[in-house]
Amino acid sequence: MSTNIHWFPGHMAKAIKQIDEQSKLIDLIIEIVDSRIPFSSANPLIDKLRGSKPKLIILNKKDLADPIVSKAWLNYYEQQQITVLPLDSKHTKINKIIVEKIYAVLSSKITRDKARGIKTPKLKVLVTGIPNVGKSTFINALVNRNSARVGNKPGVTKGQQWLKLNEQIDLIDTPGILWPKIEQHQVALNLAFTRAIKEDILPKEDVCLAAIKWMYQHYFSLLAKQYHLLPIDQFDVTNEVELFHLLLRMQQNCFHKVDEDNVINIVTDFLNKLWNNEFGLVSFEFPPQKEM
Repeated sequence: MSTNIHWFPGHMAKAIKQIDEQSKLIDLIIEIVDSRIPFSSANPLIDKLRGSKPKLIILNKKDLADPIVSKAWLNYYEQQQITVLPLDSKHTKINKIIVEKIYAVLSSKITRDKARGIKTPKLKVLVTGIPNVGKSTFINALVNRNSARVGNKPGVTKGQQWLKLNEQIDLIDTPGILWPKIEQHQVALNLAFTRAIKEDILPKEDVCLAAIKWMYQHYFSLLAKQYHLLPIDQFDVTNEVELFHLLLRMQQNCFHKVDEDNVINIVTDFLNKLWNNEFGLVSFEFPPQKEM
C-alpha cells in the first residue's frame, strides 16, 4: 500500500490553527487515542502545539483491543511516566473518573491559584483526537448529553465548540484532525485498519491484503473462524503471491467460488468485518521493543 494516503481537508487545517490560537488559554490537553493503535493514532502536531502544557492520554475503545496487548501498553506508559487512562466511553460512566483525573493532573496549578487567593480556580481543558477514535462519544459521556455528533466514520465533527463540564472546568471540543503528511507506511495502514481515514480515498485491496497478513500472523484463530480456514491452510503471507492465494481461499470458503479477476466481494466483506469489529478483540500495534 502506498503511503501517499493523505486526508487533510480544510476543516482540519482550520482546527489546527484554532488549537494554536487557544493554546495560551488551555491548562490541559486530553488526547483521545485508539487503544488498538496508541502510537499511530496519536497526532504528532499536538505535542508541538501544547508546548509545556500537561497532557492526559485517553486509551479509548479498550473494549475492542486485545487485552494482553493493552496491558503491555499500560506497562510501557508506566515505565515512561506518561499519564494515560484506558476507557470504553460507550459503556462506562466516565464523568467522575475524568473529573478526578483532571484535578489530579492539574493539582499544582490549583494549589498555586488558591495560594494567590483564587478560591475556585477555573480550568480550561482541550479535548482532541484524530478521526474515529471515539472523541465525540467521549465528550457526550463526559457532559451527560448529546452535545457532539457521533458516527462510526471519520469527519463527523467539523467545528470547535466550548462545553461546560462543571462550574470549574470548561472543555473545548475540536474536530478530529490528522496531520498533513503521513510519513510511515505502517502508520498509514494502522489508520486505515481502524477507519481513521475516509474510506473512499483508500486503495481497499491493498488495505485488505495488509490486514489479512496481520490477522494471519497474529490472530489466525479469529481469521480462521470467520473464513472457515483449517490449520492445514498454510501460507507464507510474507510472499505477495501466497497472500493473494489466501485471499482466494477465503473467497472460496465465503462465497463458494473463486474469481481471480474480481475479488471485490471478498475485499468488501473482509473490510466490513474489520471495520465493524466482527473478528473480536484485535490490536494492530505493539509497544516499542515488545514482541507479542
